[in-house]
Amino acid sequence: MKKRARASSSRQAPAATERLATGVAGLDTITRGGLLRGGIYIVAGRPGAGKTILSNQLAFRHAKSGGRVVYATLLAETHGRLLQQIRSLSFFDEKLVGREIQYLNALDAVTDNGLGGLLQLVRRMVRDHEATLLVLDGMVTASQLASSDMEYRTFIRELQTWVAVVGCTVLLVTSNGLGTEGGPEHTMVDGIIELTAERVRMRLLRRICVSKFRGGGVVEGEHTYVISDDGLRVFPRIDAEHAPDGAADATPRPSGIPGLDPLMGGGFVPGSTSLVLGSSGAGKTIMGMQFLAEAAERGEQVLHFSFYESPGALLGKARRLRLPYRKHVESGRLVIEWQKPAEPLLDAVVHGLLEQVDRVKATRLFIDGFVGFRTSAFPERVSTVFSALSEALLRRGVTTLISDETRELFVREVEVPTANVSAIFHNILFVRQIERQLGQSAVLEHALWVMKTRDTAHDQRAFAFEITDRGVRVVGPFERARPDDSPSTSSGHLASVPLGAVAPRRTRKGR
Repeated sequence: MKKRARASSSRQAPAATERLATGVAGLDTITRGGLLRGGIYIVAGRPGAGKTILSNQLAFRHAKSGGRVVYATLLAETHGRLLQQIRSLSFFDEKLVGREIQYLNALDAVTDNGLGGLLQLVRRMVRDHEATLLVLDGMVTASQLASSDMEYRTFIRELQTWVAVVGCTVLLVTSNGLGTEGGPEHTMVDGIIELTAERVRMRLLRRICVSKFRGGGVVEGEHTYVISDDGLRVFPRIDAEHAPDGAADATPRPSGIPGLDPLMGGGFVPGSTSLVLGSSGAGKTIMGMQFLAEAAERGEQVLHFSFYESPGALLGKARRLRLPYRKHVESGRLVIEWQKPAEPLLDAVVHGLLEQVDRVKATRLFIDGFVGFRTSAFPERVSTVFSALSEALLRRGVTTLISDETRELFVREVEVPTANVSAIFHNILFVRQIERQLGQSAVLEHALWVMKTRDTAHDQRAFAFEITDRGVRVVGPFERARPDDSPSTSSGHLASVPLGAVAPRRTRKGR
C-alpha cells in the first residue's frame, strides 16, 4: 500500500487539453473527443434514464483501455444487485471486477461521518487503487445529508482541487437539479451531461444534452440515444454539424433507364441527390433498381436502402425484370438494407444509413421511400436533417436517388409531400398514371416529367414510358405517336390525348 501511495503522489496533473474517451458511441462526437482528464462531471437524469448504465459503460471501457476505476455508490442497493443488473450488457467483463474496477458502498461513510468522511474514503481508495476514474453514484444522497449548501460546496471544491492534482477524472451521478437551475455544484463542475426520457405517443423517447463543458466546444442541443444490450448509443444530430461542400465530377453518368438520359442533359451528375415522385404503382422502385444495376454493371459499389420491401422481395422482383441483382449481391457489389418505417428515430436512421454507405463504400444509393423519414419521431426536423444528409452524401461523392409517393393515385398537381425539402434535390422527376378510355375499356398509361435539374438543361415536355419485363423505358413525347403504335400497347394513340388534360397545372414546393 505504501508503495502505491508514493506512486500516486508523484503523478503529474494532466495537460489541460488531455482527453479521456468515454467509449460510448456518439458521446465522444458530442464532446469533441471525450472528457477532460482531471475534470469533474455531473451525469444527471431521473430514474430510468440510464445514468448507472452510462457510468458503468464508461468505467468498463476505461478499464479495458488500461485505466483503473473506483466506483462508489451512495445508494441502498448492494453491489451484487448492481452487478447482476449490468452483467447481461456486452461491455461487462467479469475479469475486471475487483481488479481494474473496485466497487464500494460509501453510504455508511457519509451517514456516519458526513461529507468529510466521504471525502476521506474516496481519497484513500483512489490513492490505494491508483485510480484514474472515480464514479460517485447517488450524489443526491450526499446533497440531502449535507448540513448546508456551503458544506456541499466545500466538499465539491476540495474534491476538485484534489483530483486536479492526482489526475483523476470524476463522474457525479445524480437526479438532483435536472430541469431546474440546479444545485450549488452545477456552477463548480467542469461539465454537465443531462439524460431525459419521455413518452411520445406509444414510445419512450430518450435525449441527451451536454449543457455545460469547460475547456472546449461541444455539439450543442439535444441528441437522441437508445439503450440496448450494448449499453447507451448516442446519435448526434447531423443537422447540428457543419462541413464544407463536397466537390464532385460534373460529368453526368447514365441513369440505367433507357430514354431518360437525353431528357436530363446526359444523366445524373455524381454526388447529386434526385427525387422520383409519383403514385403507387407508377414504377418508382423499378427505376431505382435500374439506377443501381447500371452502376453495379460498371463495377461501382451500390446500396439499396428500402423502407418498403424486404431483400427477398426485391431479389424476386429483380429476377422477374431480368436485373442482375442477385449476381451483384453475391459478389458484394450490391447491398440491400431493409429499414422498417414504423416510427424510427430520425437520427438513428440517418446514422445507420451513413454507416452503411461508408461500410459498402457506395458510390450510388437508392432510398426507396422518403416516407421512412416522415414517420420518424421528429417529423418537424425532416427538412433540416435531410439537407444535412444530402450534404454528407455529396461530400462522399454518392449519387443518390430517392422515391416518394404522392397522396393520390391520379394526382393533377405536383406536390412534394414533405414541406421545404424540394429545394434540396438537384433533380426532380414526376411520374404518374393516366386513365384513358380505349373503346369500351379504360386503360392506364404512364407519363414522366423532368420537373427540375440543377446546372444542366432538361426537356420540359411530358414523356410516355412503359413498364416491361425488362424495367422502365421512356418511349417518346406525348405529342408524337410512335411508329409502331397500336391500341394494345400502353403508349398507343398518345397523340390523341390532349396534353393539357394530363399535364399538372402547377408545381408547389411545399404545403
